Amino acid sequence: MEVSLIDVIDEYKNYGLLALLVTVFATPVAAQVAKRFGVLDQPDQQLKPHARPIPYLGGAAICLGWGITLVFAILSDSAEIDRHMLLMILLGGIGMSALGLLDDLRDVSPKLRLAVGAAIIILVILWTGVGLDLAKSLAALLHIDLPPGLAILVSLLIGLVIVLGACNSMNLIDGLDGLCAGVTAIICLGFFIIAVHLALWQYSREENTTRLLLAIAMFGATLGFLPLNFNPAKIFMGDAGSVLLGFNCGMLILLFGERGQLRWMMGGLMVFALPILDTALAIVRRWRSGRSIFAGDRSHFYDQLVDRGMSVRTVVLISYALAAFYAALGCLSIWLRLRYTIVIYAGVILATAVIIVRTGMAKAEPSPTTETQPPPG
Repeated sequence: MEVSLIDVIDEYKNYGLLALLVTVFATPVAAQVAKRFGVLDQPDQQLKPHARPIPYLGGAAICLGWGITLVFAILSDSAEIDRHMLLMILLGGIGMSALGLLDDLRDVSPKLRLAVGAAIIILVILWTGVGLDLAKSLAALLHIDLPPGLAILVSLLIGLVIVLGACNSMNLIDGLDGLCAGVTAIICLGFFIIAVHLALWQYSREENTTRLLLAIAMFGATLGFLPLNFNPAKIFMGDAGSVLLGFNCGMLILLFGERGQLRWMMGGLMVFALPILDTALAIVRRWRSGRSIFAGDRSHFYDQLVDRGMSVRTVVLISYALAAFYAALGCLSIWLRLRYTIVIYAGVILATAVIIVRTGMAKAEPSPTTETQPPPG
């Protein structure tokens, strides 16, 4: 039976609406609970320049909207849903969100958080089998024959890097009111467009459904959270939210690599390009400044724009435009062959790097001691 665009949108729009409505109603409740128990983000006028303490626990509201939507899909009578895969991703997402919430409340050590997060991601990949044929596909492109065991091990490592990297990137881009939620909504819309294309071509029924559900559920949940998170924010998502957003996006990128088709996976990576580029910029700038790459600072592109005199709202809207630009480029994979997308994506990344260097964003920051030294004589 041939499926039309209207059919796909009509089937999945209610899932997005459910996620949006649950999150809209859960977010103010989460804010009140956070105030009641003192779960507040205290300003420090440096990395946290907000004027007053802001409630956390927004991530719990996002997780609730996202999770209830996936549970509703699992309990539906649809024959096309891979319930095992969706359940494992749901449990993994709840686990990552709980880990982030614990860090919000208790300040978990980075090493422990990294180890537990990696363990959750590895278990989800092994339980679902998502991404376990990536190394075989890459080896085929390079005309290399990998033993089956080694191929699975390398695939698992690649998958871990992608999903864990997505979690950290989303955590790092959560630095301004409405930034992470709005950017994620745009990214998930880009993922949904690619997933719709694959569904129209009946690429694979069960994986098509999983991709569509993960994309539309997070799209709805982040939109539902955004009204109270946009500047001036009345609630923050915290690590409980940003890590979940990254996990969902990372799993979607791996799902686009199904059957070893790197074309769709590269499209997914380009859709997710803004958080990746921001993380890369922060790492380069910290390294050039002689600081730990894990140290918090104002190296992010959005911090630098604010420091140059732009308002928070202006920077956030610019970030939305950039996210939409990269998402549109990612969707080009629908119409172009892999060899053409590689050339275009490489050119865009190079052009982005040149702009960053030319605008001075990659320059090392002067050390505080240098800034405070009195002039000689």
